Amino acid sequence: MSQETINNIFFPYYVKKCEEIKNSKLKFVQYTSAASALSIIKNREIWLRNTRCMNDFSEIEHGISCLTNTYNGDIGQKLKNLLNDLYPEITKKIENLFNGWIPYFKSHTFIACVSEHPQEENNYGRLSMWRAYGGNNSVALVVNKEPLTVETEAFNAYTNPVAYLEPEQIGKELEYLLERMQNNIEFIKELGQQQVINCIFNVFKGVALCTKHPGFREEREWRVVYNPKLSESKLVKSEIEVINDVPQEIHKIPLQNIPEKNFIGATIPEIIDQIIIGPNDQQEILGHAFETVLREAGVNEPAQKIYYSGIPLR
Repeated sequence: MSQETINNIFFPYYVKKCEEIKNSKLKFVQYTSAASALSIIKNREIWLRNTRCMNDFSEIEHGISCLTNTYNGDIGQKLKNLLNDLYPEITKKIENLFNGWIPYFKSHTFIACVSEHPQEENNYGRLSMWRAYGGNNSVALVVNKEPLTVETEAFNAYTNPVAYLEPEQIGKELEYLLERMQNNIEFIKELGQQQVINCIFNVFKGVALCTKHPGFREEREWRVVYNPKLSESKLVKSEIEVINDVPQEIHKIPLQNIPEKNFIGATIPEIIDQIIIGPNDQQEILGHAFETVLREAGVNEPAQKIYYSGIPLR
């Protein structure tokens, strides 16, 4: 079966956003505290935090609520009818599978968040992000997109664009899914019952884990998603760290090349494109510190990667 056709039917938003990233000069950026950025570089690892610790207190809940309301409405009933016509009572299997995972989506989903970074933000960064993330000593790590978008099974994690949707927009998306399935019904039949179950489950999982309130749209977020209950990786280590005085479980992805797993371009000299020091009164001190740790990480001429935001923000 063609994976491209499967993606176009079930995951068109993901396909569209990946094409946009691939065919543009966009990079990714993580706005964070100087301390967290320093840790990423010195320890050569990305930290994934539990969604319950994110600044959007409705993480996961928003997507699940929108999906549930839509699925129990008219559009959801039409989707159920189509699926059950193909495979009697298949929707019961899908519902039991998805509902069984909801508690683990809520309690054991760990993510690292990055934002799309256009070239015009190279010198200053994005004001709304400086205000929201990193505190008084914030920095922006601008990173090359390839390691985050490459297809790899090294960590059993995946990078996905966030969709900013209201409940009625979720309804439109399910309606479009229904239309695509109807237009490709013979292909859907050829997939077989289990693969259809997997596809619908992954559609629902994507809505649950990667949908946010439209009020966050300006963040243009992508997230690295990892759930050890769903699929654990021996290469992702778990440790307890203290963040903002809260001891919490953190999962850590190493920034190292694993060519046999198609994970490359991930070392600090390769992945760090630039560091923007945020608006604060300690910019020179921070700049010198990051220049030092970049040099220690093997970056040549690290001063050329350091930029200072000139936004007059207190």
